[in-house]
Amino acid sequence: MMQKFSRTYDYIQEYQKLVYDVYSKSGVAYLVTYYNLNVEETVWENEDIFGGAYEKVGDLSGIKRNKILLLPVYFPEIISTSFDGQETGYHKENETSIVIPSSYGITPYPGDALKLDQSYLRATNNVYPMFMVEGIEISANTDHRYWKLNIKNFQSENKESFDDQVENTYVFFDYDKTIHTLEDSQFLTKILSKNEELRSNLKGLFNENSGFYLK
Repeated sequence: MMQKFSRTYDYIQEYQKLVYDVYSKSGVAYLVTYYNLNVEETVWENEDIFGGAYEKVGDLSGIKRNKILLLPVYFPEIISTSFDGQETGYHKENETSIVIPSSYGITPYPGDALKLDQSYLRATNNVYPMFMVEGIEISANTDHRYWKLNIKNFQSENKESFDDQVENTYVFFDYDKTIHTLEDSQFLTKILSKNEELRSNLKGLFNENSGFYLK
């Protein structure tokens, strides 16, 4: 006769959560500004070019993007450089790849753009190019996955050209490892600052002899 039993821990589910929810946001990260395609607000040309855009950036482009500040990316590979002679001149192309987890709650698309070198890190010489997503690979065909983005530098366009397409601005808030709107991130930052100030003040009021906070 077999005895019915139940497990205290769901090992498979806990392992999946540990890898894709906890570890995916706790590695050594490189912060970038990410321009994610806003599918709902983008205007496509559905008649002549089968659901595309006349231009990726510029006056004839109907593409709209969500700008995400301070987004951590992982495992950047060594940039490979190639030179190509075209009608417009001599082009230098840089290619690399990065990884982002699905736990961020965003879906990357070919045509997304990102700025690897940030202006606040190199304010006096911020001349590094924008990169555009050329291809996407996924680790597994499930809800929990890692996205590997193959990116290439985008010629002759600067950050301001992509800022003109921004529909919404978000910030990756490191405290809870979640993407919030810019306004919510500013509010949360103020709360954390007040909590830190409150903790510092309470520490000075603690009396070790009585174990009470005395004013």
